[in-house]
Amino acid sequence: MSPKLKAPKKAEPKPENAQNSKAAAAAPTAVVTKIGSIKFPISAAFNYSLESIRKRFTRALITAFSVLLGIAFMVTILTMGTILPSVGQVPPAQYQTWMVIIALLVCGVGIINSMLMSVTERYKEIGTIKCLGATDTNVLEIFLIEALLLGMLGGVIGSVAGWVATIVIFGIQFSFPAVLTGANLLPYVTYIAEGIGIASLLSVAAATYPAVYASRLNPAEALRYEI
Repeated sequence: MSPKLKAPKKAEPKPENAQNSKAAAAAPTAVVTKIGSIKFPISAAFNYSLESIRKRFTRALITAFSVLLGIAFMVTILTMGTILPSVGQVPPAQYQTWMVIIALLVCGVGIINSMLMSVTERYKEIGTIKCLGATDTNVLEIFLIEALLLGMLGGVIGSVAGWVATIVIFGIQFSFPAVLTGANLLPYVTYIAEGIGIASLLSVAAATYPAVYASRLNPAEALRYEI
C-alpha cells in the first residue's frame, strides 16, 4: 500500500491587530517636543550687566561720572543748608535748588544718550542672545540693571564726595567742631542716603526708554545691522 500523503496545512491568517502592532514597533517613533524659552534668572542678568560694564568701562565711567557730578552738587547744597544756619549764616538761596534740579535733568539726558549709544553698539549682541532664547523681559532686565549699577556707583561716590568737600571747606572756614555737631549728623546721613537713592532712580528712569527699545528689537534685523 502506498503511503498516504498528508495535505499541507493551510497557514492561518494572523490577526490584523498583531500585524499593525509589529509594523508600528518597526517604524521610527516620532518625538514631539514643546519649544520654550531658556531660563534666564535675575542673577544671570546681573552677571551679564557686570560683564558689559567691564567690557565698556570707559563709556560706563563717563555715565557714572555725569551722575556723580549732579549728585555731588545736590548733596553740597543740602549740606550747606544745614551748616550755614548752625553757624549763624544765611542758608543757600532758593535759586540754587533750581540749579540742582536743572543739573539732575541734564544728568538724566546724558544717561539716555549714553544708553542709546550702548544699545546701538550692541545690536548684534542683542540679536544673538534673543536667538539663543532670551525674552524681551530678559533684555529689559539687563539694561535696567546696568543703569542701576552705574547710578548707584555714581550716587555713592558723588554723595560722599559732595559731603566731604562741603565739610572740609566750611570746617576750615568756621571750625570742624562747629560743623560736625551731633545735631547735624543725622541730616548728613540722610542727605547721603537721598543722594544714592535719587541717583539710582534717576538712572533707571532715564534708561527705561533705551531698555524698552533694546528689548523690542527683532533678532533677525539686529543680526543684520552694521554700525
